[in-house]
Amino acid sequence: MFSASELNPREFIYFDFETTGLDPKADRICQIGAILPDGTELDVLINPGCSIPQSAIDCHGITDEMVSSASYFHEYAELLLKSLAQVKYFVAYNFVFDFQFLQYELHRATGHILKEADFTFVDPYLIFKKAFPHSLANAYKFYFAKEFKGMHNAIHDIRATKEVFIAQMEKHSELFSGGLEKLESETLGSRKSILGKWFKTEDSKVIFTQGKYKGLAIASEHNSYLKWILGLDDITLSEKVFIESLL
Repeated sequence: MFSASELNPREFIYFDFETTGLDPKADRICQIGAILPDGTELDVLINPGCSIPQSAIDCHGITDEMVSSASYFHEYAELLLKSLAQVKYFVAYNFVFDFQFLQYELHRATGHILKEADFTFVDPYLIFKKAFPHSLANAYKFYFAKEFKGMHNAIHDIRATKEVFIAQMEKHSELFSGGLEKLESETLGSRKSILGKWFKTEDSKVIFTQGKYKGLAIASEHNSYLKWILGLDDITLSEKVFIESLL
């Protein structure tokens, strides 16, 4: 029987970000909520270096005035990279959003490319969705029989995410019986390998998921097409790095 006590907490890092928008390529982080492998919490506003749109303010309440004297992301980059290098498990609620924002911000700040292959992703949202299709607020209410207050504040969200994840391990131990790597495969499938919309992995082959070669495995004769994809504005950093590794 799987037990949370079997896990080493120093192998985990937890993230939640509030941002200026939904596009990790164009938007920026304006609040970091993180629980680092040594157990310390990072709860900081970030000056995104740009104006925060009203649509984002309506969501999280962070204004330009609030971040005007805050530190920039690059001032935390070294701490985050050091922490990331220590861990095996990356935990975030709806992890693709947070991982891609972190990936782009670290690349802009340091040139470092955060690679999916370096982590086992644990997403309490996908675990919960596997059992019950609910939001973080509903997940919290389900597991703790009380309302979650403080939603859309990064440190409150990530504390709740950690609490829900630990409760899931206790309540749904059968889902964890094969270990977190197996659970990652069951909840993420091929989405982990190359984040984005162009590729997926099937039977150790990388398959086009859209375009004129949809459903086909990538081969050398597709190089010119891959170069065309590389020039698109909306590909992810993971897709860019993957294509460049092939060409």
